[in-house]
Amino acid sequence: MVYASVKIKLYESLGQIIVSFGALERGVDRLILAGINSPLSWELTSLNSMTFQQKIPLMNTLIRNLHSVQELGILDQTLQVLTERCLMCQQERNSWIYSYWVPEIAQTDGFVSRLQNEEDSAGLILTTVEISELENFVVVLNATVAYLYGFHQKLSNKFGRVRTIRSIEDFLKRYGSVVQDS
Repeated sequence: MVYASVKIKLYESLGQIIVSFGALERGVDRLILAGINSPLSWELTSLNSMTFQQKIPLMNTLIRNLHSVQELGILDQTLQVLTERCLMCQQERNSWIYSYWVPEIAQTDGFVSRLQNEEDSAGLILTTVEISELENFVVVLNATVAYLYGFHQKLSNKFGRVRTIRSIEDFLKRYGSVVQDS
């Protein structure tokens, strides 16, 4: 019975990581689209083909292109921290999602095994992970999503130039249909 509950918790946690990271990426996309008035907005044509790691510096550059450090004030530090946090979340997400999980190996309750690359060789090593580590990362990921959306809202309130989420979603729908038609 322990095996089945650990496996369920593992898959639930991995699913939550995927869903929460998707929300983070959509939030980054929205901030990028909010910078569409920037001279760098030509880069938006390839937004769908960009990796998350490419989107983060673009988001940062577009916002900084629209607003000086003095204009941003405390939001300048928030943007810097947010950029670092997004990249950290991507690295940790990749570590969890791109592991080969082995829940079939008997562990004590709350632990699961995974195979991962050894740092110094091409071999694999079997490690034990506590499910709560995954659950804690979900909390961090959800907090980062909330932080990102709060930042977007503060930009919108302070400058009024940032597009509403509704107009961004409409743009994404139109953009997505154009890409699919081509």
